[in-house]
Amino acid sequence: MRDALPKIVIVGLLVLIVGVPIVLKPAGGADASRVEADEQHRLVVFTPHNEQIRHEIAIAYNKHRLSSGLAPVQFDWRSPGGTGDIRKSILSQYEAIVSRGDSLDDGIGADLFFGGGDYDHGKVASGVEVERDGQEIDLRIVDDPEIPAELMASVFPAERIGGERLYRRYTFVEEGQDKTYLGWTGVTLSSFGIVYNRDVLRLLKIGNWVGGFDPTLPADEQESALPEFIVVAPTTWADLTDARYLGWVALADPSHSGSITATFNAVLRREGWDEGWHTLRRVFANARYFATSSDKIPVDVSKGDAAVGMCIDFYGRYQSGMIGGDRLGYVDPIIDGKSMTATTADPVTLLRGAPHKELAQHFIHWLLSIEAQGVWQRRLDSTAAGMDPPDKYELRRQPIRQDIYTDEQRVTWTDPEINPYPTAFPFPDGTPDYYGIIAVTTQAMAIDTHDDLIAAWKAVIEAKKSGHPNLSKMLDLFDAMPEPLTLTWPSQEIAQNWEAIQADPSHPDHAQVVETLNAWGDKLDKMSKDSEQMEINRIRWRSFFQDNYRAIVRLGKE
Repeated sequence: MRDALPKIVIVGLLVLIVGVPIVLKPAGGADASRVEADEQHRLVVFTPHNEQIRHEIAIAYNKHRLSSGLAPVQFDWRSPGGTGDIRKSILSQYEAIVSRGDSLDDGIGADLFFGGGDYDHGKVASGVEVERDGQEIDLRIVDDPEIPAELMASVFPAERIGGERLYRRYTFVEEGQDKTYLGWTGVTLSSFGIVYNRDVLRLLKIGNWVGGFDPTLPADEQESALPEFIVVAPTTWADLTDARYLGWVALADPSHSGSITATFNAVLRREGWDEGWHTLRRVFANARYFATSSDKIPVDVSKGDAAVGMCIDFYGRYQSGMIGGDRLGYVDPIIDGKSMTATTADPVTLLRGAPHKELAQHFIHWLLSIEAQGVWQRRLDSTAAGMDPPDKYELRRQPIRQDIYTDEQRVTWTDPEINPYPTAFPFPDGTPDYYGIIAVTTQAMAIDTHDDLIAAWKAVIEAKKSGHPNLSKMLDLFDAMPEPLTLTWPSQEIAQNWEAIQADPSHPDHAQVVETLNAWGDKLDKMSKDSEQMEINRIRWRSFFQDNYRAIVRLGKE
């Protein structure tokens, strides 16, 4: 009997495992139909959006569906890292389909790529490259969301803001014919700026003393005239190069964060290749760290772990609202009414072979409606005709619809003062897009060599204070770039005045400047597409920068 007991127990457990589900299953197949309905009303979405955005968008969309007599949707959010990581994951999955010889229409089990910036969506919408019959061709991996013409016209009366696209179409050769698809569609607008902590700025003495002893006042009034320290918050990218910020700047790693890459890209495009890296390298030298996630930046600044940080606009505004008061601030760099950043679309893209294509298309159409656009700015304490306030979170994002920036709408907004359309302005003719080269350059220049960069920066700071005779040599080494990253101008005169020439179409050298910049951008873009060579370049460039930084330290000790 003792020997049979284990067998009896095992048999009994098997009966429980197999039998309980059968006993508990509803009669008439009701459970099966419910599962089928759930699967039918489900969206699988790749997104870098934070939990707050995912929550509010899901709640608002399902409220819309229920009020329209439609079944609610279950969102399956997938976030395998930052935007760059998501883009790489999507591309690699479609590339695997091609390598297996399967149909791209089978898809990757996902419906949408939602949020993260136009660069990464553009890479996905451009397709995967394959070689056929000795030629390189691009295969489409997105589908057209089929937005009605009247909706497109109302949402996008113009195709661009400040020269940047609000949506983009792509053409592929399919079945021997050119076929054009709406690749990605902007849903909100993003800009990039500086988040700062006033309490930490006060501790770092970044500001000015005002008031104080006034000999014209009677003695009994002198006590009330004590000096007061007024914090001066940063307003431009160059402000972050101040040596007082050493160790107090929070940054993200552009190899993981699309938003910080776009931020660095805006600096380079506004200031120029050489001048932009001149600014960025000093900001990098002041950096406390390079986080793998850009949403860490405003949180750490709010806690006082950093004084300032570069971040996407809504991260800074959201954290400022969460903290309350005036301790935390955010600013988009604007000079003379013109934005010193870039205003770009934050898109949604329908993936090819989406298992719930029609539902995904409906979701995209809803995202562009005035109802949905209000979700991005609505206050928790607000109610507006036809629009509910947020469920839990104020998202503080910039709607993409220009027709929603009205006094009637903005009375319930968290940031009623924002309107990117008047301040956004185009980059001058010939300004390249440096996005693709930024991550590797930053890694070699600052992330892989951060300790040496900081040591060199400290040596430069001390050399400036003491008037060191080697200061000029030290600065030349500090700003030097490897030969492949060195922009060469046709003449010294053009090199010194290229910016004014580029901005003046009537200048006799304007065409030459534009041609030089276009060629430079094409060279960098081509270079960045060779991933194996770029890894080799990163190692070589890292050695170049590291040798220069160590030479600076030696010169400072002479």
